[in-house]
Amino acid sequence: MTGTTANASVWANAEVWVAPIGTALPADESAAFGAGWEAVGLLDGSAGFEYSRSEDKKDHYAWGGILVATTRKNHKSMYKFTALEDNATTRALAWPGSTSTELKVPVVVNQMVAFETTTGGKVKRMISKNYAQVDLNGSIKDSEEDLTGRTFDVTIFPDDAGVLFSKQAAPEIASIAITPLTLALSLGGAIIKKLTATATYTDATTGDITAKANWVSATPAKATVSAGYVTAVATGTSSVSANFGGVVSTAPSVVTVSA
Repeated sequence: MTGTTANASVWANAEVWVAPIGTALPADESAAFGAGWEAVGLLDGSAGFEYSRSEDKKDHYAWGGILVATTRKNHKSMYKFTALEDNATTRALAWPGSTSTELKVPVVVNQMVAFETTTGGKVKRMISKNYAQVDLNGSIKDSEEDLTGRTFDVTIFPDDAGVLFSKQAAPEIASIAITPLTLALSLGGAIIKKLTATATYTDATTGDITAKANWVSATPAKATVSAGYVTAVATGTSSVSANFGGVVSTAPSVVTVSA
């Protein structure tokens, strides 16, 4: 099988944020959404973020049935998500223009919408460049068996240059190195020692991910590992590896436990 597994993603967490047009964007993917942005709250992870686009296409043929050209127009980009909370933000999206005491015929407003997904060391944000409109999709069902969900369709309107989104993303992890690659422990002496996991990112920067990484000992009966700290259990050897954001360390550390 060809391919790079690190390029495939299952997103562990996600957020949807809304704000009035003109609200300041976060400086980058590491900055929090500031004043004016409101979080939708808990989302249905099974439903996820569903993106779709459509356009009118027309094929043009010459005599003899030869395809000469295809023209496209009326492009439309849409996102869909399901919110699980009944809060001020979701009520404003479902019933725009209503108040806490009155439900009015909804009048959809133009606003900014941001979609954020995170997992491991990966962060991806898609923020509407111009504006978006949010519509309630279908009905709202209250029951004793399922969480009440509100599914929303988000229509994205491009700016004059045809730009739909501003993108913010953290550089992804390219590789992980463990140091040292050999570690000696003693049941009668140094029973615990620490390993370090260093990530190299796609922009060539590096970072210590020791505390964040998932550590695995191939033979936990000989040595266990947690947050980089290796503890001797019995004489023998074990290989210790680290993984984070879908990337596994390039080489394990060989741990030798003596009496």
